[in-house]
Amino acid sequence: MNDIVSLDSVRRGRQRSAAAGSAAEVSHPVFGRRSSSSETAETTTPPGPVVSFPVTPTSWDSDSDPDEVDDEPELSDEERLARVSDTVVRALGRRQLSAGETHDLLVAQGASSDEADVLVARYAEFGYLDDFALAESLVERLSERNHKSRAVISRELAARKIPSELVTEALSRLDDDHEFDLARDAATKRIGQLSSFDDQTAERRLMAFLTRRGFASGVVREVTRQAMSTRKSSGGPRFR
Repeated sequence: MNDIVSLDSVRRGRQRSAAAGSAAEVSHPVFGRRSSSSETAETTTPPGPVVSFPVTPTSWDSDSDPDEVDDEPELSDEERLARVSDTVVRALGRRQLSAGETHDLLVAQGASSDEADVLVARYAEFGYLDDFALAESLVERLSERNHKSRAVISRELAARKIPSELVTEALSRLDDDHEFDLARDAATKRIGQLSSFDDQTAERRLMAFLTRRGFASGVVREVTRQAMSTRKSSGGPRFR
């Protein structure tokens, strides 16, 4: 009977080992098929640094020995980069980023600069990144909705790490006439919000408002004159 029980135990042990060894495949949008940790252990680890995350217990059993507690398995370079990439891909799903911003985010998440270069190229290849499309979208939003000048938009796009040649191309559709129309629209909208101020104060505030949006001084003076000419005088109180 002991012999029979032992053979059954061996068979059950082999079945459990076979089940544990068959790991499911994991798919990644950039890395493609990725094996589980048990499958990775049987393959050759790519060269490069290996990052491990040791377990730091908060309490110990009276009979346990801290030296006997094993650290978590070390990650291969592929696994480490896949974790970093997962985080960045989720960020790209929430907000459109430039290639430069994505590179900085990858480095902040633990990738080296060279590794980030490779991943950024893959993201661009798969359509996750498009700096010119981002530049066009920002130009449209900042000019049409926020009534900002070409100079201010150029600075904001540069702050988003979009290459200067793409910024110039995206701004090319905003000619001088379009710039004047933007300034005039902004002045018309703003003058209505200054009805409680006297003419001198309203004019000063309007010119400061347009200057902060980067419009040229000549444009600011002309659209301010036009906006002030539409201002209705009222007998109510005025504030400086």
